[in-house]
Amino acid sequence: MSELSDLNKAQVQRFISYFKAKRERLLSERDVEKSEFVSDRLADDQAIYSKADEALLLEAVLLAESLLQADCSSNAFDAPTPPVADPMQHNGQALRDACFDKTASHVFVIGDWGGVQYAEGMPIMPADHRSHLFPKRVRAFVNGVDNCAQQRVAAQMFNWSLAYPPDYIINVGDNFYWGGANSSCESNALVEGFRWHQWGPIFEDMYRGGGLDGKQWLGVLGNHDYGGFLFTSGWHETIFYTWAAGSSGRWLTPAQYWQVKARYTDFSVDYYFVDTNVHNAWPSGHESSHNICSDMHNSEGAWCPITGPYSVETCYSWFKTLWELQTRWLDQRLSLSAADWQIVVSHFPPEYNVEYWRTLGARYGIDLLISGHRHFQQIIQKDEVVRDAISFPFTIIISGGGGGITADRKPDLFGHDDAYGFMDLFLTKHKISIKAISHTGALRKEVDIPRQMGAAIV
Repeated sequence: MSELSDLNKAQVQRFISYFKAKRERLLSERDVEKSEFVSDRLADDQAIYSKADEALLLEAVLLAESLLQADCSSNAFDAPTPPVADPMQHNGQALRDACFDKTASHVFVIGDWGGVQYAEGMPIMPADHRSHLFPKRVRAFVNGVDNCAQQRVAAQMFNWSLAYPPDYIINVGDNFYWGGANSSCESNALVEGFRWHQWGPIFEDMYRGGGLDGKQWLGVLGNHDYGGFLFTSGWHETIFYTWAAGSSGRWLTPAQYWQVKARYTDFSVDYYFVDTNVHNAWPSGHESSHNICSDMHNSEGAWCPITGPYSVETCYSWFKTLWELQTRWLDQRLSLSAADWQIVVSHFPPEYNVEYWRTLGARYGIDLLISGHRHFQQIIQKDEVVRDAISFPFTIIISGGGGGITADRKPDLFGHDDAYGFMDLFLTKHKISIKAISHTGALRKEVDIPRQMGAAIV
């Protein structure tokens, strides 16, 4: 929520001070220890609150309600003011709440989706990840699927949206393969212009029509948005496109990490968008084939002068610091959440930082973590044991099969697979229903998350 006016602050403080003073006076008169005072006991309520008090309380409730309505955008999310040059300007910001006048909502989820157009006029194809350079991903090419995976997923999103139009779309990053927006982090796309040969055919024209038109994409950056094995690609552009003149206005990635609340008639959702690309950043001499900070692929003297990283040597510490800032931010923001649902959006699944996410989830009752990075579709239920005997106290979505890169699993021409697809969330006050939809529209899996009635403090 945005900052209250001085007048509203004074009104709210007046109510707080009034009841605090009355509580202290009555405690003193009764000679009752403060620790024994229980405000929600009926006897105490009758003794403490008069009709005049009820009127003041009602005034306070009405004031709070009016403030909420005044500080809420209708059926859409408002971007903050555009930055002049610094894409990190809005890091950690809570956007204005978005209000939807309904009791249920469909939300689509997609990740790792932006394919490659090798030359003008050529079809958009997934980046081919089946090379022998990646031994675990070597598999046969399935013609009719692997050559047009992004188009197949986009077509099913369109088809699904006709019956179940989403209110918005969650994007878990890796927007353009191989190396993000085809520009440099030294440039300012707001001034110098955007790479429309990517944004046009691969995003704007690919996802349109039906219930997709006008629906915002709320997202994070993936490791390939920084460059994959370098850090100097146009990751700034991924953020700046939020304010791109001439776009459809659907893109909303205003920062590397940010927060927003979606409010519905009888429930609310707090979304926390985080940058977890520290998991693909190592000291410069390590893991050169997929290290954002690689000394092999970053050119000599590589730097991002506006924001950093300022050198290959300091790249790893830059990402590490970015993550450390987020851990403090996320802990503080989750501790303040009063929403019915808490959903974290990350490019990397939580298995990359097991103990951190286990602890945070148990402490604050995170309901769902949405991720990608792994190039397939998967739903992992709360406390479900997966590989290496790992489990988490929340449900996990891995939606890395958007079709921008060949899937880690061999697809089937008829879509009886989890190689490519998207997810549909159906949000209500009492549960979240998740459907995994394949590249032919097949329903692969369905999971319900019941609402938790409180989280343990650990």
